[in-house]
Order: sequence, then C-alpha cells, then structure tokens
Amino acid sequence: MRSKTQLSAIILSALFMTWLLAGPAVAGDVPDKDAAKAKAAAKPLNFLGFQYDEKGAGTPAAFSKLSLKLYGGYSHVLAADVNEGSDYWFELIEANVAEGFGTFTGGYKPLHGGYNFGADLIYQLSPSVGIGLGVGYMRNSSDSLATFSIETDTVDITATGTLTAMPIRLGVFFSVPMGGKLSLTANAGAAYYLGLKFDGTQGLEFAADDWMRMTLEANERSGADIGFHGALGFEYKLSSKLGFFVEAVGRYAKFKNFETVTGISESAGGIPDTTEGRLYILTQQIEGYEITGFTIEETTPMPDPGETYREPKIDLSGFSLQTGIRIRF
Repeated sequence: MRSKTQLSAIILSALFMTWLLAGPAVAGDVPDKDAAKAKAAAKPLNFLGFQYDEKGAGTPAAFSKLSLKLYGGYSHVLAADVNEGSDYWFELIEANVAEGFGTFTGGYKPLHGGYNFGADLIYQLSPSVGIGLGVGYMRNSSDSLATFSIETDTVDITATGTLTAMPIRLGVFFSVPMGGKLSLTANAGAAYYLGLKFDGTQGLEFAADDWMRMTLEANERSGADIGFHGALGFEYKLSSKLGFFVEAVGRYAKFKNFETVTGISESAGGIPDTTEGRLYILTQQIEGYEITGFTIEETTPMPDPGETYREPKIDLSGFSLQTGIRIRF
C-alpha cells in the first residue's frame, strides 16, 4: 500500500512538471503570433511610398490610382500682334498730340490679363508619377478709352479685345513628399487649343448721335493649334482623399493667322458694311511716326510707299497663377 502511494505521488509530480514546462510555451504562442502580425503590419515607408518586407523586397504601398484636379486662377497672355493691331487710333492721336495738336486723357490698355479654369483626370502609374487628360477654358480681354480734345471739339476713342480658347491637355504629373502633409508638385505636357477665337472693336464717338465703329470677328482655323506647358507648385493634403494646391504655369502657345475674318463697319445713320477676308497688320509711316493697325484684305495686298503688310500671330504664350483642389478616389 505504501509503495503504491509513493508511485502515485511520483506520477503526479511528473505530470505537474510537464504541465509547468508546457504551459508557458503554449501560452506564449498567442503573443508571439500577435507580435509577428504587428511587425508585418508596421513595414516602413520611404519617400516614394514603398514598403519593404522582412526580406527587403519593395512593394508599392496602397495609394489612390485615380484623382481629379480642379483649378482656376489668373491668366496672362502676350498677344503682341493683337495689341499691335488694336491700338491704331490711340497711336494716331498720340502722334497728333506729340506734334502740338490737341490733348488727350486715358489711353490704350493692352490685352494681357484674364482668367482660366479647368479639370485634369489623373491616373497614377506610381505614388509619385501619373498621366493626365484634361480640358480647360481661358478668356483674356481688355477695354480701352481715351478722350482727345482740340479747341472745343472732343472725341472718345474706344477699343475692346477678347481672346478665348479651350485647351485640351495631356501631361505627366509628379509629386514628391516634403514631409508631413506637404508635397512638391510638377507637371508638363502639350495642349490642343480648341475653339480659338478673337473678337475686337474700335470706335470713335464724336457726340451722342455721331459715331463710327468697326467690329472684328475671327474664329476660322485650319490645322492643329498645339502648345506646350509646364507647372510647379505645392499641395497640402487636407486628408487622404483631398488636397489643396497652388501652382505657377508657364505656357508656349503661338499660332498662325486666322483663315478668314469678318469685319463690320457701322456709323451713325449709315448702313453696316461687311467685309470678309484675310487679317493683316498694316504699318504706315505718317509724318515720321510709325502707326500700326488691323486691316482686312480680300486679296493679297500690294503696299504703297511707306507701307508694309504682315500677317499677325495669335500668341497665347504667357503664364497662369492658379489654385484648386485634388480629389483622390
């Protein structure tokens, strides 16, 4: 009986020791597995947004493949030849005043400033590089007024000009994180300027019932009006799906003359006269002064002595300062 009791005690002691040795190993399985999962979930990111697994192989981190960029802001165009052709009467009165005939106030305001807005749909090839297709609208205009006085007579000289177009853009978009929520952004590409149009007027108003005015409409194009652009800016991420950005855009978009333009001449009490033809800039030497202005010719003009004709370029080159939001899907 005593020997049986000793044997039972030995067996129970062995089982107890086995349980003590096995228990911690079994209990430790869960935290070890949780730690492994936590370690796997906490893979580091580099500045391009890539993760590295335990073996060092790079894999792209999760990022939005598609985003929509909405923008708008100030637009500036050179429009050198448009301004050369639109200020004819202003140059003429300046020459008269320079020779001591009369005085004037006001003057010609060159066509430069305006606005633009649009949207780009961007597909991300990687977290830092994407390709995008977009469409925009730009409008640049000016209004000019001068009053010429000689003795008791006065005349108001007016001019307006408007350039509009719809750029269809294709470009490459870049984004480089700078720390925190701020990123440096850039893009570059080409654009087809659809619907390029110029509208202008020049007028003289002698009195309420005595005036004359010429209206110019030009929108007939041939070929493709292709320009190029590049931008640099900053984006601040308000959230993982929404960002706010500002950027400066440089633009080269210098195009040939319109195919055909329409001019309408009107005067008080007269019948409007319509002319269709090719648009030229006529330069004349008048009393030692060089005066330039638009003229519409149905056939190729033959200059008289002291005159030159040339076809204008429609220059939308310039820059834009714009802001907007970027929505990631």
